Amino acid sequence: MGILLTLRAKGARGLGARTGMIADRFGPTPSRMEGRLARYVDIAQEFGVRPTLPITASVLARHPKLIRGYVDRNVEFAIHGLVHEDHAALDLRTQRERMAKAGGIFASAGIPFAGFRGPYLRYNGATNEAARDLGLIYHSSQAVAFGVLPKDLPGTQIVAYRRALELYGAPDAEQVVVRPRDEGGLVMIPVAIPDDEIMVDRLGLDQEAQAKAWLAILRRTHERGQLFTMQFHPERIPHTGEVLEVVLREAQRLRPQVWIAALDELATWWLRRRRAVLAVEQVGDERYWVRLEGEPEATLLVRGLSPGGATPWCGRDLIAQAPAFEVGGAVKPVVGVPPSATRALLDFLREEGFAVEVSEDRERFGAYIELPSDGRFDEIAVLAEIESAPGPLVRLWRWPNGARCALAVTGDIDALTLQDFALRFWEVRRRD
Repeated sequence: MGILLTLRAKGARGLGARTGMIADRFGPTPSRMEGRLARYVDIAQEFGVRPTLPITASVLARHPKLIRGYVDRNVEFAIHGLVHEDHAALDLRTQRERMAKAGGIFASAGIPFAGFRGPYLRYNGATNEAARDLGLIYHSSQAVAFGVLPKDLPGTQIVAYRRALELYGAPDAEQVVVRPRDEGGLVMIPVAIPDDEIMVDRLGLDQEAQAKAWLAILRRTHERGQLFTMQFHPERIPHTGEVLEVVLREAQRLRPQVWIAALDELATWWLRRRRAVLAVEQVGDERYWVRLEGEPEATLLVRGLSPGGATPWCGRDLIAQAPAFEVGGAVKPVVGVPPSATRALLDFLREEGFAVEVSEDRERFGAYIELPSDGRFDEIAVLAEIESAPGPLVRLWRWPNGARCALAVTGDIDALTLQDFALRFWEVRRRD
């Protein structure tokens, strides 16, 4: 499975080129990769960033002392499979068994773990169930494609990129809201592509072109208040280190601020945020009581309202400093939906942080969402309709402490030596 999937992902030509890259990046001992890993973590720490590094459990089993040293340096590690295999091809029973064995290796090595990322960014519906069974709180394998690559790529490079999109099953970032999603207590955290593997290995972009693409994702994410989960693999740090510094420097400059967090912090926040209750009650003639019960870091936005002490934030939105206040107005500051609204729409709006009310009286609300007769809806179109509504509105924002968007720095580890890399294919074949 491993060789066949690699051929599918990179093509025969790409696989040949990959052989030379592997010899350059990995040595007979971990020392070469350890130097690259150390530089990676040094850059992250220079900017106060805690990176997340999913690692294959079989690799961890061969190098537990080295990895424990990076736990002490405040690096988060996540499960990247028992071995480096395609989880999209595994049934539930197999994934349960292999994830449990991987968790046992992490526990024996003294490495905390809270999440999973599939090798090759691949998974299926059973992966989520297996992750829940193991007690994980997040799964970060779903790729989302941002259209930021140069427009003048040669035809061969376009083919290589399309091959990656097909492998990952990546939706277009223009068609979905790029943020975590709570699926039965397991937080799904999307991964942005193009990543370093695509830009360095497949496309051969220099650091200037890489930086231009990643900065475009960062700024687009900031503009939309979404999530940018970067993939910088430690073995490529000689080709990407300066780019990482450029992106982190820009992230720290942007205002409103960017929340830079490890994946376990993102997932923990998203689960805590779910417990928050945003209520809007009518307490008199054109008088409303707004109340947010939840975590103190929660960001309560108001639009078209002027509660005492509210501070400017972004666009038409202010941040309410008090968790409860009374306001006046001719309409209720919530999103109205018709009785025909589907459960999927209601769940989406509530996870987006809006107070929602079902009613046929569209004039009573700061925003009102109509649906086509088939009940389908476009996430981007729904949020654009709310954005263009006159208001007033209140909203529990996605991120804590007034952050506009979120950024996570991640990079998988599936080998530390040439032997580790060679064993990848044998380990997968042995389990087929």
